[in-house]
Amino acid sequence: MLINSKDILNSIGKKIKNARLAKGYTQEVLSEKINISSDLLRNIENSRNIGSLPTLLNLCNELDITPNYLFSDLIKTPDTDLDSTLYSLLNKISSKDKEILKQIIIHLDKNY
Repeated sequence: MLINSKDILNSIGKKIKNARLAKGYTQEVLSEKINISSDLLRNIENSRNIGSLPTLLNLCNELDITPNYLFSDLIKTPDTDLDSTLYSLLNKISSKDKEILKQIIIHLDKNY
C-alpha cells in the first residue's frame, strides 16, 4: 500500500485528538501550552493541516506521545501492531499503575 498525504493527515490528526482528550485538555488549553493558534490545532485534528515539525514535536512532548506513535499506522514492521496496542493501553492507566508495570517488566527481564 502506498501512503499519500491524506493518510498522513488522518493518522496524525486522529492520534493527536485522542491523546489530547486522554489528557483532558481542550483545544484552547493545548494550543496555548505549545504556543499555536487553536485554529491550527483544530485543522491538525481535523486532518486539514499537518503543522510544522516543531509543532508536531511540541505536541508530542506536551501529550506524552512519540513521533513513532503518530506514524505507527503508516509504517509497517513486524512489531508495529503489538507496539501500538501496548502503547494505547499504557496511555489509559494511571502513573502509579505504570510504575507497577515497569517493575513487572524489570522483574521479567532479570528472571526470564
